[in-house]
Amino acid sequence: MIYHLLSEAEPFSEYHGGALSRWAANVLRGDENSRIVCPWADATWGFSPQHVWSLTGLRKYAWWSRILRSRFPIALRLPILRSIFAPLSKEFKRGDTVYIHNRPVFALALSPVCRKKGVHIVLHMQNSHLLDLSPQQQASLDADAMVFCSSFLMKEAVNCLQRARTAVVIPNGADEKCFFPANPPPSRRASKPVVLFVGRLVPDKGIHIFVDALRLLVERAIDVSGKIIGSTGFGHNCSSEYVDSIKRNLPSNVRFAKYLSGDPLAEEFRRATIFCCPSVFNEPFGMVNVEAMATRIPVVATSVGGIPEIFQGGGGILIRPGSAAELADAVELLLHDPDKCRELSESGYQSYKSRFRWQLIRGQYLDLVHQVMAIAA
Repeated sequence: MIYHLLSEAEPFSEYHGGALSRWAANVLRGDENSRIVCPWADATWGFSPQHVWSLTGLRKYAWWSRILRSRFPIALRLPILRSIFAPLSKEFKRGDTVYIHNRPVFALALSPVCRKKGVHIVLHMQNSHLLDLSPQQQASLDADAMVFCSSFLMKEAVNCLQRARTAVVIPNGADEKCFFPANPPPSRRASKPVVLFVGRLVPDKGIHIFVDALRLLVERAIDVSGKIIGSTGFGHNCSSEYVDSIKRNLPSNVRFAKYLSGDPLAEEFRRATIFCCPSVFNEPFGMVNVEAMATRIPVVATSVGGIPEIFQGGGGILIRPGSAAELADAVELLLHDPDKCRELSESGYQSYKSRFRWQLIRGQYLDLVHQVMAIAA
């Protein structure tokens, strides 16, 4: 059995979950040898109950982990986590695998019992949490394999790889049954062009840069509208002081829309002319970029973190982070150059089909699992 352990903040839900939930749902669908362990779940992904385990202690841990992070070092959290994982640990049998998503502290907590029972450990990272560990904890991290969503993230964590038997990059993907091109393409429609942002509404994602760029386009008399879809977290429409401050000074061509996921969100991609990812931090991957490529629309994204790796096969214009002027220039270029727009749309779509379909990601995942079992044997 392979136990896929999601983070304490990640319900297994299409509407309320994030990248980890999407990864598990798309890669593990139909896998009879896997079980998803999460703080809570609903039926939106369509998995049978016997393949999903809601671990009550994880939900409680999510509530007070913020206090633990600020007041207690990781070493003092490990006994608490071992107690939370006790029901899971009792199920382990020799030859099983615990596949931990994005929580190195979970690996530190579980490694003693896993090694005692002959259970393999895989740690799959989607962001920079490994850097939260002390040098001693990084060196002691015991995993049969470490997986990263980008080469950037793996290079950033090089000091954590000392005890890993193998380390690989497996990118994220998009579901082609949900994210597919519009017919006809948006660029051929008569309506006003739409520049789309999708993501969490937090400063790191650069929504303020997006809004400032659309303001510049108004000043340049460029007839385009900007649309922002997201929330401060997954599965709700809550706001924040940061978002409220942006809304108080919105240009006339930008509007906020409600949080969406799944098919309704994919339809918004298909209605858009250009997608923008203006992140101002080292974004480890940026799954929304791949979803845009899957719907065959061009992307303007910042050249940070793992984002440039996504566009190695084309599909986007990369700009410096924090520059509203460069973002506005790139959007204006695409609006005034239909040939360039079509070129990027097509190269991005072909790159998606050859690199980022979930079927391909599943194959890479299965290769890794077989490799882990071979190493352990």
